[in-house]
Amino acid sequence: MPVVPYTASNFGRHWGTALAGRHNLTLSWNEFVWAAMTMGKPGVAFLLSHGWHSLSDLVVRSHTVYANLRASSNHVEKSSLYTGLDPTEKSGVSYFMGMMAAKILGARLLDTPWLFHMSLVHALGGSVVLKAKSEPDLVGFRRNREWIVAEAKGRTRGYSSSAMHAAKLQTRQLRTINGQYPSLRVAIQASFNPRLEWAIDDPEEFDEGVPDIQFDVESAMDMYYSAPIIATERGQSRLIGNRKFQTGELSEIGVTIGIDREVKERVLKRILLQGEKSLLLDQAAEPYQEDGFTIFADGLAISLDERWSEDRMAQDPWSRRNG
Repeated sequence: MPVVPYTASNFGRHWGTALAGRHNLTLSWNEFVWAAMTMGKPGVAFLLSHGWHSLSDLVVRSHTVYANLRASSNHVEKSSLYTGLDPTEKSGVSYFMGMMAAKILGARLLDTPWLFHMSLVHALGGSVVLKAKSEPDLVGFRRNREWIVAEAKGRTRGYSSSAMHAAKLQTRQLRTINGQYPSLRVAIQASFNPRLEWAIDDPEEFDEGVPDIQFDVESAMDMYYSAPIIATERGQSRLIGNRKFQTGELSEIGVTIGIDREVKERVLKRILLQGEKSLLLDQAAEPYQEDGFTIFADGLAISLDERWSEDRMAQDPWSRRNG
């Protein structure tokens, strides 16, 4: 499985050794796909009222991973398709890579499987007024019910200290989230040199005079799970490990997505956050394998077909058909 090195800086000792210095994360392509499908913005699934558009959004997000990344000597590098993009296209893909890094690092290191883009806060009627270029990208909900603020950056070439500095400044532009001070404010950067590497930094403080935000978290959760629920509506029920899931296949890209049946029912009833079990605290924080699926802390599961095999993902996209 591919390895992504990351460097963590400026975290207090109480956050543990995983958030101090340089480490490696061993990931599966299932985890990259999960992150791509669930990260950040509500996307067209929200803007175009779900339905077919939700499925299209999941396919596009998955394909962005498939088309732009490849495995190389147990690491991840840009595919030749990514390398051949024009500067504007590269900017969009590098932003996508930064958001994906925030999603994976948040879940793995900060016990924060849920990240919401600030555009979603606005769409849900959240009360916040920020300077357009100053607000952070994301707010995250931890399984212990604390909040974090995160800003994600992506760079096509090597690590950029100026981009990290800008990200730190942006994390300082919120004071409280739904009445709580965030437990962390993290700046995250994805870069290629030439392999994919991540950096995460904890700036800690907030600026004077910055605003608070308020929004309906149950509505945000409804949006978070909307596309996976729609993707599995016409699928099948199956037992994965000792849990019941509803699964549906996205045949266009070789991805099967599943959602824990209890999580699905609670989301539909808008009671996901009621009670301790609502935050899945009895489930593993890190992704784990069961019956060909990778199961994540948010109650979603991902399975990939042979198109995502280690051998094929080591090739460039147009060569994978015959891998």
